[in-house]
Amino acid sequence: MATVAILGRPNVGKSTLFNRIVGGRVAITLKEPGVTRDRIIRLAHWQGKEFFVIDTGGFVPDSTEEMEREIARQIEIAIADADVIVLVVDGTAGLLPLDQEIADRLRRQGKTFLLAVNKSDIKQKFDPSEFHRLGARRLFSIAAEHGTGVDELLDEIILHLPTATLPQPKCPLLALLGRPNVGKSTFLNRLLGKERAIVTPTPGTTRDTVEEILEFEGEKFCLIDTAGIRRRTRIDQPVEYYSVSRALDTISRCDIALIIIDATEGPTAQDKRIINLAQENGKGLVIVANKIDLIPPELYKKVQEYISTKLRFVSYAPLVYTCALTGKGVYNAIRQAKAVYHSGGMRLSRTFLHSTIVEELKQNPPAPNCHIIGLTQTGIRPPIFRLRLSRPETVTSRYERYVLNLIRTNFRFTGYPIRLKITR
Repeated sequence: MATVAILGRPNVGKSTLFNRIVGGRVAITLKEPGVTRDRIIRLAHWQGKEFFVIDTGGFVPDSTEEMEREIARQIEIAIADADVIVLVVDGTAGLLPLDQEIADRLRRQGKTFLLAVNKSDIKQKFDPSEFHRLGARRLFSIAAEHGTGVDELLDEIILHLPTATLPQPKCPLLALLGRPNVGKSTFLNRLLGKERAIVTPTPGTTRDTVEEILEFEGEKFCLIDTAGIRRRTRIDQPVEYYSVSRALDTISRCDIALIIIDATEGPTAQDKRIINLAQENGKGLVIVANKIDLIPPELYKKVQEYISTKLRFVSYAPLVYTCALTGKGVYNAIRQAKAVYHSGGMRLSRTFLHSTIVEELKQNPPAPNCHIIGLTQTGIRPPIFRLRLSRPETVTSRYERYVLNLIRTNFRFTGYPIRLKITR
C-alpha cells in the first residue's frame, strides 16, 4: 500500500500533523523535543484513497549520540519506504541550517518532497520565499494543531500516490507487553528480520506503540511493540505516563497478548499485574520467558520449574522460552499465539454442550433443589458461556470454578480465560 513519510528536525510539529492526518491522538505530542523515537505507522483515508502514514523522530544527521543515531537509522528506512515525503519546518523559527541539511540530503538521494511550513497560525510574520530555497515540489502553510491548511496538503499528497491496491482483510493483532528492558523490541526486530524498533540497553527506549505486519506460515498478523509497563507510582515523567497509557490501551484492543518476562528474574509482581490486566480484558495469552541464553545449562530445568510454579494461576496459557537475540523460540511463540487465536474462535453447539457438560452438571448441582436448565456458548475470544439454573442464587464461587474447570477439561480453549454468566 502507498506510504507517506513525515520528516523534519526535532519539535517542529511532525507528530501533531501525523495525528491530524490519521485521526486521533496516536503519536505522543509534548513540547519537549525528542519525544518520538521509533517510526509510527498508521492507516489514513482521504478522498476515497487509503494509505499508510509514517511519523518519524526528529532528524539530527551525523549525531554522535546513540539514541539520535538510532532515530536517524529509522528515518532512513522510512525515506526508503515512502512514496511521498512531507518535510515539516517551523515557520516561527524561520529557515534553520538543519532544515537545509535535511532537504539537501533528500535531494542527494533523488527524493522529491512536499514542504509543510507549520505553526502559521502564530502571529509572527515569516517570508515564504526563504523556504522555497529548500527545493520542495510545493510549499504549504499549515497549522497542524488546528488543521489549517492540512486539507490542501492532503489533496496534493494523494495526487502523487501510486494506484491503490485492494484493502487487506483484518488480521489478528498480537501485542508485545511487559516491563521495561525485557526484550520486547529485540523480539519484534528478530521476528521481522529488520531493525523496526530502536533497541538500546536503556530501559524506556520505546515510547510510542510500534505496529508492523508479519506474514508467518500462510497467515498475516499485526504485531504491536509497546512501551515497558511500570507501576504508576514509579512513573515520574509525562512522556512515560503517556507511553504506559498507550501500552495499556493496546491491551484493550489486541486479540492476543504476548507477555514477555525476563527468564533470569522469573515472574515478578509487575509481570503478574500485566498478566492480570490481559485476563481482565478477556485477551488470549502467551507467556514468553526471554533471555534464556543467560541461564546456565545446569540451572535451566530448575528455572523452568520455578517459572511454571509462579505462573500456575494462568496454567491454561502456553509458556514459551526464547532468546530474542539469537532467534531461539521466537517463531514458536507466534505459532502458539496462532493456536490460541484459533482456539478462542471455537464455537460449541448447545447439543454438544448438553451431551458433554450438562449431563455431568446434573449429577452435581450446586444445591439439592436446584435444577440445571441448560448451557450455551454466547461469545468467542474470550469464550463466554451462559449457565441457566432454576435457583442461580445457590451458586458459590467454588461451584463456578468447578463449571469452568469442567468446560476447560473437555474443550481446552488454550490461552483464553473463560467467562461464565449464571442466570435463571
